[in-house]
Amino acid sequence: MPHQGGEHKFKSHAQMLGLDVARFLAAALVMMFHLAAYAWQAPSSTAGRAFAGAAQYPGLFAWTWFGWGGVELFFVISGFVIAYSAAHTTPPSFLRSRILRLVPAVWLCATLTLLISLAIGRMGSGRYILHAYLDSVLFWPFEPWIDGVYWTLGVEISFYALVFALLCTQSFRRIGAVCAAIGTISALFWWVTLLAPNLADVAGSRLAQLTLLRHGCFFSLGVFLWLVLTKAVTPGRLAMIALCLGAGLIEISDSSRDFLGQMGRAGAQTPLVPCLLFAVCILAMAASVRWNAWLCAHAGDRTCRLVRTAGLMTYPLYLTHNVNGAALTHFLVTALGFGPLAALVTSCGTMLAISFAIVRWPEPVLRRNLAALLAKVRLGEPMTLATNS
Repeated sequence: MPHQGGEHKFKSHAQMLGLDVARFLAAALVMMFHLAAYAWQAPSSTAGRAFAGAAQYPGLFAWTWFGWGGVELFFVISGFVIAYSAAHTTPPSFLRSRILRLVPAVWLCATLTLLISLAIGRMGSGRYILHAYLDSVLFWPFEPWIDGVYWTLGVEISFYALVFALLCTQSFRRIGAVCAAIGTISALFWWVTLLAPNLADVAGSRLAQLTLLRHGCFFSLGVFLWLVLTKAVTPGRLAMIALCLGAGLIEISDSSRDFLGQMGRAGAQTPLVPCLLFAVCILAMAASVRWNAWLCAHAGDRTCRLVRTAGLMTYPLYLTHNVNGAALTHFLVTALGFGPLAALVTSCGTMLAISFAIVRWPEPVLRRNLAALLAKVRLGEPMTLATNS
């Protein structure tokens, strides 16, 4: 007989404290990777062009090179939260919530990056930058984008489209079976690469990303964590978690070799570090969900509000830190004479401040106006603007 989870206790707390912490940690890891490791060693990347060789951080490399793993963590969190938020909603409400969550921040952050890109003059011609900007704000799933980090939006939207289709066909109850299929295909692909390493090259294509072949194991891992932690523990669900987690670690190992190669440091570090970090984060995330009621009760209202704000900041922080942070570091070093480390710290702090400002002022205004526009076309029921998803 399956062990029943404490769903009623979990539902009583709208805020998932541990997931907000995990999101902020993931965004911080990605930011440190891009600004302290990738920008100065990958000159052809969007961060590298904005950075323009302003400084080097060899002493920080061992502590920052694996920060890209925050993206994989984002995908797991997304699988969990989207399944949780879609379980008791309608197709219009789900679509409305996704639009209000994604669009305002992208419009604001892409516009900021557009202005910075035009100002620094290192990101290509004005026509190219405008093209990349339009592709970004219109959520076009193929390059160019105003910033390289926008590649993940198309992957996220592919998963959202899957959940939306289940809702439209009144088949959400089958999300476990559907994600089992997607997760199994993705997982088997990665497990097979252990026998045929050259097959991993297929995963680098945009098609593999958008069809969830590459990252389907992460989204499915999140969905099955949701099923186990809030519904019931069954042998089949535990097996899927083990299968997807193992495949995810293989993907992370492959990404480690890829990123180290891009930075000219092939073999310099072991994939064991990002693999262990990812596994620890997943365990901590699961524990935080399991004891969410206890955490919220003992953290206090002020701490919960601070953590909630940090969770909301992660999306604009992810979208703004790369090009803008690299450009700011270049300016601080070359124009103002900052030391490399002081410039890095200042840039990271500034990106955090900008993200807070976006969440605090322009994003809510734009979201309210967009919500009013959607209400005119009767897209979804009324909902609060601050959601965990």
